[in-house]
Amino acid sequence: MAEQTDNTSLWTRYFSYLSPRIRSAVQSMKKADSEKLQEIRIRAGRPLSVTICGKEYFLMISGNLTAYPEQAVRVTKAETEETFRSVCEYSVYSFSKELREGYITLKGGARVGISGTAVYEEGKLSGMRDVSSLCFRLPREVKNCAAGLARETIMMGGGGLLIAGKAGSGKTTMLRDLCRILGSCYRVSLVDTRGEIAGILHGIPQYDVGHHTDVFDGFPRSGGAVMALRSMTPEYIVCDEISTREEADALLQVFGCGVNIIASAHAGSFADIMKRETLKPLIDAGVFTGAALLEDCSKPGSIVSIQKMSALC
Repeated sequence: MAEQTDNTSLWTRYFSYLSPRIRSAVQSMKKADSEKLQEIRIRAGRPLSVTICGKEYFLMISGNLTAYPEQAVRVTKAETEETFRSVCEYSVYSFSKELREGYITLKGGARVGISGTAVYEEGKLSGMRDVSSLCFRLPREVKNCAAGLARETIMMGGGGLLIAGKAGSGKTTMLRDLCRILGSCYRVSLVDTRGEIAGILHGIPQYDVGHHTDVFDGFPRSGGAVMALRSMTPEYIVCDEISTREEADALLQVFGCGVNIIASAHAGSFADIMKRETLKPLIDAGVFTGAALLEDCSKPGSIVSIQKMSALC
């Protein structure tokens, strides 16, 4: 049975990035609401909102939820800028690469999405200015949510597994728990490109990813997978969000050396999986023995169905 881990102490660290008035409202939320908190959305000149069980609510200064924007905390431009500078550790220039990608991963695994006005240099996107919105996506640890997937993976002879779902469906949460379960008895190499799965801080994972799991924190998926193969002789390599042909080619190379691959991809259905050009060479080569489809963001971390890949082809 899945066990919801208490994320309060870790989230308190994330809340410290918020400007004082916003932080006060978030920390005043009822425990029943804060335990299900998924996102905090800060929009300059507009009401503060939070996402709970896939639904967005406005947040009052008292910490109560409301459907009426006029009752909510109205975020000022100064508060947005203050929070943004805090997220960038008061050195925006140091995060220029991350800003080009539209998000910053905080120590511990939370991701902050950022929108604003694009800045171009010599025709290329170089950064962002006049930040208008920040979205804190809060990671959570749900132990045993992947127990069924782990059993299926082992029963399928230890073959590869693809986890598919829409944004906010719990793909990262599922990968984290799979690492924990498989890493209790197999050598697992986790290529944690965005630092969201293990939440490495000073070399130590902030989440339980298994006793036999080695973490390649911040490495690109392609280079990290090949490095893991060469340096750690893993039985499983785990990575998230396959999105480029370069990443697919690296995983094909690893698979050709006898390593099982567990990865995630953005897709809303099994049919969507089969349409993804990036995934096609992996599926054709038999990298994934099975595929799991997750529920939408209203039930993050819940499995709709697990299918053998041969049945989908």
